[in-house]
Amino acid sequence: MTVASARILTAALLAASLGCASASPDPAGSASSARDGADLAAVMGAVKSAIAEAETREIAGFPDLKRIVLKLQTDVTRTAGGEIRYLVATVGGSVSAETVSTLELELVPVTPPQKHLLGSNESLQDALAQAIHLAKVGVAEAGKGDPPLTMKAVTIDLKFTVSATGSAGANVKILPVGLSGTGTISRSRVHAVSLTFAS
Repeated sequence: MTVASARILTAALLAASLGCASASPDPAGSASSARDGADLAAVMGAVKSAIAEAETREIAGFPDLKRIVLKLQTDVTRTAGGEIRYLVATVGGSVSAETVSTLELELVPVTPPQKHLLGSNESLQDALAQAIHLAKVGVAEAGKGDPPLTMKAVTIDLKFTVSATGSAGANVKILPVGLSGTGTISRSRVHAVSLTFAS
């Protein structure tokens, strides 16, 4: 084999290996995008779904939901392609306390969902929905007695964390703080939802 043919063969092998590297997805790159944070719309959708699920369960004598305040710890990042993204801080995410910002949203429920009593063999699927429901049950039980107390307004504040998977943190999971697995978490990764119920 001549020196010239060896060089051509080496160049061909190098080109082929570069082509394979560029064609295959970069698992580290996709994982790092999820570590940067969770998609804002996905987090809001998950929280709203949990609240809607909790609201379908009737608690006798409990006032209607009137106001929702959502506080999210967020960060602005730039992707490898130069796109600027607004992300919600996640557990294990790369956001630092110095760059975190708070996004506060006030929402008003438009149409109350159809409510029914929770059956003995029926359970809420979402962990945040369970926490909301249990808080409502606890308040309702505390209001019983002789004479019973009439609830005029109730505010429930819950703290939660967000974990994200998938491309650009689009698949999110919401966990109330205190559940197994949340452990010790920095303030920059803890979010809050406040629900106000009034007659």
